[in-house]
Amino acid sequence: MFTVSRPPPPPVLPMPPLPHLSITMIYTGLSPLLQTLGTAYSMNFSMKGFDRTSVPSEAQTPISTATAQSFPSSRSGFKAGMRLEGIDPLHPSMFCVLSVAEVIGYRLRLHIDCYSECYDFWVNADSADIRPAGWCESTGHKLHPPKGYNEVEFNWDKYQESCNAPAAPQNLFKSHNSFQVGMKLEAVDRKNPCLVCVASVADIVDNRFLVHFDNWDDTYDYWCDASSPHIHPVGWCQDHGRPLTAPQGHPNPEHFLWEEYLEDNGSTAVPSQAFCMRAPHSFPVNMKLEAVDRRNPMLVRVATVADTEDYRVKIRFDGWHEKFDFWVDSDLPDLHPVGWCARTGHPLEPPLSHAGSSDLKSSVTQGVCPTPGCRGVGHIKGAKYTGHHSAFGCPYSDINMKKEVVLPDRLGGEKQITFVPVHFVQKTKRLCTADDQEEATPPQDVPMETR
Repeated sequence: MFTVSRPPPPPVLPMPPLPHLSITMIYTGLSPLLQTLGTAYSMNFSMKGFDRTSVPSEAQTPISTATAQSFPSSRSGFKAGMRLEGIDPLHPSMFCVLSVAEVIGYRLRLHIDCYSECYDFWVNADSADIRPAGWCESTGHKLHPPKGYNEVEFNWDKYQESCNAPAAPQNLFKSHNSFQVGMKLEAVDRKNPCLVCVASVADIVDNRFLVHFDNWDDTYDYWCDASSPHIHPVGWCQDHGRPLTAPQGHPNPEHFLWEEYLEDNGSTAVPSQAFCMRAPHSFPVNMKLEAVDRRNPMLVRVATVADTEDYRVKIRFDGWHEKFDFWVDSDLPDLHPVGWCARTGHPLEPPLSHAGSSDLKSSVTQGVCPTPGCRGVGHIKGAKYTGHHSAFGCPYSDINMKKEVVLPDRLGGEKQITFVPVHFVQKTKRLCTADDQEEATPPQDVPMETR
């Protein structure tokens, strides 16, 4: 069997410039930022120059590929200030204490308590990544407490009393397997999709499990279920003539053998019958939808499916050049059917071509963002800053468009990176970078490397 090593993660494809919002919407409880911008909202979403009903009927076909992309069956009952538990998207193996910072329609901005707002993130109200307070304790999962609190002594009742904040009621959370923690499989590295790597089941929650790449840090982990096209049974690469990336520090990565690896680690493979890959999606090219702007995730935009693969779709925000297109998994919860924003009470950004030509001109007015089409909403450093007035803070400026937004690690030096350790039978040389080709004998535990 032949193997390949992981390259550095490729740069994130930049998102297009932000158009001027020209819609009329009256929405009670809208974010203070949008209210101060003088934008009124309406559940009817009557857009100046943009009529949703003018979209061809075949383009309005509801998205039915994934439950997370369907219309919600009820209104969200979450309110700002409620406390809960959930997965940190930058550390997918970690459950944290969260608070609801903002509610817009059916979407929630969640804040990791006692950390900077730049780590806030958005989810749908029915996200499988959020749980009620006390869930970790009742299921045996480790809860990462707010900064300054002791992990062992943390108590939800005392914490809520000190914060004078209620816990989100149990009934607000959606209720969501032959996989077992420690079992081995082969999985696609979603940050480097050309790689299929040796992986383990690191955690299980309901019908979902956490995929961890052996001897790599947890920033590469991801959650999925048995139908995911990114996971395969042991031996899949060999059967399909694909290279398999061995665990970091493996003594003989070019000749990795599953039989030896499983025996050396006393582990078992996930049974092949446990995998039930779903059918390819049914998104047609040119289908209209509503999609979250990844560069500015408080916004949802009018979008079109520009191209498709079996389990991925290329998204184009209407009115932008095709160079700004980007690929996503077809089951991404940030893709919604036409009308989702109107039904859930969330603002919808109209196509750029309907925003008016004057919005595409650079502004030299003091205190106004100079990026064409940008209204100064959002910031390159996340939710810590609600707006910007210069190219330096603009998510769409030339200086920020071609670079990935990299925040400093929220945990800093306070916690070791979590990973599934693999102890190899024989001592070997550690993997070296291109700038470090010196041979070295590692300690018994293979050291972690990040990229």
